[in-house]
Amino acid sequence: MRIINSIKGLFLMISTTRVFKPEEILKDKRVAIIGAADSAFECQNGDYINDFDLIVRVNKAPHSWSPSKANYIGSRTDILFHSFYENTDSGGGPIDFELYAKQGIKYVVNPNFSIKGLRTHLTYFKRNLAKKRTFLLKPKFYSKMTANFGEVIPTVGYSALYTVLNSDCKEIFITGFTFFKTPYANDYRDHLKDMEANKGHLKNQGLHNPDLELLEFINQKRIVEKNSSTKIIMDDSLRNIVEQHS
Repeated sequence: MRIINSIKGLFLMISTTRVFKPEEILKDKRVAIIGAADSAFECQNGDYINDFDLIVRVNKAPHSWSPSKANYIGSRTDILFHSFYENTDSGGGPIDFELYAKQGIKYVVNPNFSIKGLRTHLTYFKRNLAKKRTFLLKPKFYSKMTANFGEVIPTVGYSALYTVLNSDCKEIFITGFTFFKTPYANDYRDHLKDMEANKGHLKNQGLHNPDLELLEFINQKRIVEKNSSTKIIMDDSLRNIVEQHS
């Protein structure tokens, strides 16, 4: 049965997975990208966010959203970046296409085009045996994104940021990203809201390097602002963090 499910899962993955093309989908668009940090709830930006052409969120965002939060983080999601690790403790959380359809999500993107990322993608199809459209980043795009990361891998949040920054958008609004220098927002990973607990969790995982991600983000932002007309707007928390580390 396991072998049969593996074959079925592989067939489903090959037949339904497509390459995500941000240079076509995001080009010349106004894009809002909302992360999981508490800074997304410092200002009531909901109407402002909803006015963007495309709204990008990450991992558990559809599950942690509720109407009471709409005034702060908007009510729509167009693109979801997800690790395809479905465990609640350290992964991206459950993948629920019925919920995604209700929220209007058009693209569910696994940014990790690596052997490990592809294996995780396949595991989703083997486990669920569902014919669902999913997306992966281009191999060259992924290689360029991870060129300076060595043995660690970017978080899904950084991968979403990098993708948006490198898609020739007209305007980008970024909120809810503090590179683990502030806690998660409520209902996202409540068991890791304590900063020391989350720091220990990251260390035990050994997969990510938030400080490196911050430096890479600052560098990417500089490159985009120097070489394009893209307007980049950051919330107050992220702007302060960037100024402190620039």
